[in-house]
Formats: sequence, structure tokens, C-alpha cells
Amino acid sequence: MPPVPFTKMSGVGNDFIIVDNRAGILNTIGVHLFARRVCTRRMSLGADQLMVIEPPTAGGDFSMRTINPDGTEVKMCGNASRCVARYAHARGLAGTRMTIDTPGGPVYAWVAGDEVRVQLQLTSRIERDRALVADGDRHVAHTVDVSGAPHAVVYLPDASTASRDAIHRLGAAIRHHADFPQGINVNFVQPLDRHTLWQRTFERGVEGETLACGTGAVASSVISALHGQVDSPVRVRVLGGDLRVSFERQGDGFDALFLGGGARFVVEGVVHPEAWEWGETEAAPAHA
Repeated sequence: MPPVPFTKMSGVGNDFIIVDNRAGILNTIGVHLFARRVCTRRMSLGADQLMVIEPPTAGGDFSMRTINPDGTEVKMCGNASRCVARYAHARGLAGTRMTIDTPGGPVYAWVAGDEVRVQLQLTSRIERDRALVADGDRHVAHTVDVSGAPHAVVYLPDASTASRDAIHRLGAAIRHHADFPQGINVNFVQPLDRHTLWQRTFERGVEGETLACGTGAVASSVISALHGQVDSPVRVRVLGGDLRVSFERQGDGFDALFLGGGARFVVEGVVHPEAWEWGETEAAPAHA
């Protein structure tokens, strides 16, 4: 089995392994197995997600698949789409403006140096004030899907200073709550002023807290706008840095949803077969 060329990128703390699979290099391995192995930290490369570039499926410049470290495939990732857009521009797959086909719908991207902005969309109705009992206490969640990614927003007054253990414990309880049989990403949000939010996110598939979440930043911003707490544009502070969300509001609806921020190249090379051929029965540490 030959090595697999890869690029690793970071979008405000979310790290991604990007593989160009337009020629089918992963087909004999299987993208889900490959993701489970190479995304495992300390045992292999480690990443929040594997991003697979393939030929366009709906008229875009190319298509993008998003595979979690547990091998599940999800419809889209906002920060990943920004990294993939910069990668695609740097590799000549597209110009500074592009359309990325995803299972969550088309993503329109604009690249300006190491800054990338993408246009996303709400793909479900916003549901407010869902009462949940999780981790032994009552909480209120507000939910919406952003370009196919399901999100719950929970206001937490001390989100910026809460311990990682507290975020993990409550995030896991809500992510696995019976109200969400398919699972859900959980964003803990603390409004700071009319244009600033603090956000901590527990991501399904990663099964832990990540340093950033782009679709989560959009969900947190529009739900906070509905609650009269922020106005566009919104600076969303996350552990990995800052994201920017802007929108146009039409009553309880939202148009022109944009997510922006930095996207950095980290390393590129080839993944040796031993990086994905190790047995899952080996003592692999939890993804963290």
C-alpha cells in the first residue's frame, strides 16, 4: 500500500487532515477507516476531522466530505470548509471565489490571503427554549441546523472560565440526550456585549471539546440575535482565537450568513501505511 499525500491545516484551533481523493487514492482503504485511524492523536497524525476532496457532485468546483475521528460522516464543517477553500485556491483547484459541493448544500467561499469567508445557511427551523434535564440539572437549549450540522446553544454565564471537565461532562450529557437521537453539537455561550460572544463547544464525533466550531459560531450568533443579545457583525471568541459572523435579519429569519476567520497551513507530506494499519484493539487513548 503506497503512502497517502496529505496536508494538515488549522482554522482557529480546529485542525484538519486534508486529502485530495479526486483520483481515488483512498478508495482501497476506505475513508471511514482511514479517518478513525489517522485522526487518533498520539497513535497517528491526530485531527478534529478528515476532509476528503472529490470531484464535484452538484456543479461546484469540487466536493468536500467531512469524516469525524469516530468514522462517522457528517454533512459539513464550517471551519473545515474555510481551510479546504484556502487549500483549493493554493493548489489551483479554484480561484479566489469558489463553490464547494457538500452533503449539507453548496458552500460559497472567498479567499483573501490567509483569511477565508464562507456563506452558510440555516437548514432547519430554530427551536427555542427546549427544557432538558442533563447531568442532574435542568437546562434550556435552543437548536438549529447550520448547513446540515445540528447545534444546541446553551447559555452559560461562566462559559469563558468553566473548567474543561465541566464543559465535557455537560456537553456529553446533552449530546447524548434522548431528545437528540442522532446526536447534536453543544455550544455553551456567554454574551459579552452587543457584538461579542464567548463560545465553548462539545462536538459530536470528536466526543470532546474542540478549540473552535464555525457552524456553532453561526448558530450561537443567530440564536443570540433572536434573544436580543447581539447585532451583526458578531465576534465569536473561542479557545483557538476569534471567528466573525455577519447576517441580515428578516424578522425571525436570517439571510446572507457569513463566517470568516483565519485558515493556516501547518504541515504537508505523506502518511505512511503504518499510520492507519495499526489495530483498533491496541490501547489507543481517547481523542482529546
